[in-house]
Amino acid sequence: MKKQAKFVVIGIIAIAIVAVGLVVYNTEKRKEAERAAEAKRIEEEQKAQEAARQAAGEYQAQANAYMEEGKYDEAQEAIGKALEQTPEDESLAQEAEELNQKAEEMKGYNATMVAAMQAIEADDAEALDKLQDSAEGKALAEMAEKEGSYIYYPEGEGSGKGIGFYTFDDCECDQWYFGDYVQGKREGTGIWYYTSSHTEDGKLYKEVYDGQWKDDAPNGKGHQYIALGDTVDTDKKFKVKNGLFWGTYKIKDTLEDGTKVSGKYKLKKGKYVTISDEELEKNNFVVPKEPHLAIAFLYDEKGEVKSCTMIYAEDATKGVKHFY
Repeated sequence: MKKQAKFVVIGIIAIAIVAVGLVVYNTEKRKEAERAAEAKRIEEEQKAQEAARQAAGEYQAQANAYMEEGKYDEAQEAIGKALEQTPEDESLAQEAEELNQKAEEMKGYNATMVAAMQAIEADDAEALDKLQDSAEGKALAEMAEKEGSYIYYPEGEGSGKGIGFYTFDDCECDQWYFGDYVQGKREGTGIWYYTSSHTEDGKLYKEVYDGQWKDDAPNGKGHQYIALGDTVDTDKKFKVKNGLFWGTYKIKDTLEDGTKVSGKYKLKKGKYVTISDEELEKNNFVVPKEPHLAIAFLYDEKGEVKSCTMIYAEDATKGVKHFY
């Protein structure tokens, strides 16, 4: 009887050992499965993060490319998508903020350029002058001074119709060009425009050259118009080479005594071709003592010189050389 009880106890112990073993085995299996699931989750998460980083990088590259092309709305949309992929990326968030700020600035500059283009197309010097003096115009000038110019292409390309704003270190004479461009250079037909109300008497000064351009300078035939208020100084067609007037031009005038005179004058490299002091004296003109370029080009019906215009040294160059 005692021997049988002993076998029963041993059996129970064996069963308990097996049961414990099974529990341990199942626990290990469960833990192993949990570890495998966790590893898979981490792997999938890492893959998702890598895919997100890759997508963010692609959108980021797109945004930068759009900025280079002047497509600022598209650039802002692309950088927004990049940030959606990795919203916790502080470096990308900072870049997105800077890009958005730059894009808004550039859109503001371009809006100013469009307004200037419309003013030039309408030949509205007063509107262009007001635009230059506005906060937007001053911001554009300040930005353009760094590079010397700012060019806006409505179609977003380096060739075709565009408008340029040009600044100069040696004078406060910001100037505009609206017309054809070829690879960023003025070529074709275009309008050079300068206007300012900052004159001694407050009258609006306007100077316009409308004509042919090549090699980023006026070349070919063109028309120059210069006026201060209602007084027109120049309204004439010229031949231009590399920004300077050339050719022979006719002129008509009436002297103080009512005599009708006519004649011609020559321009070479933008300067008047003058007659000598001796010829002036021969025709009874007083030769100025100060430095001068004396031009006598008005004649009467007999061919005698009747009138003379004095151009002083600082006014010698006549052309559109400073247009570029």
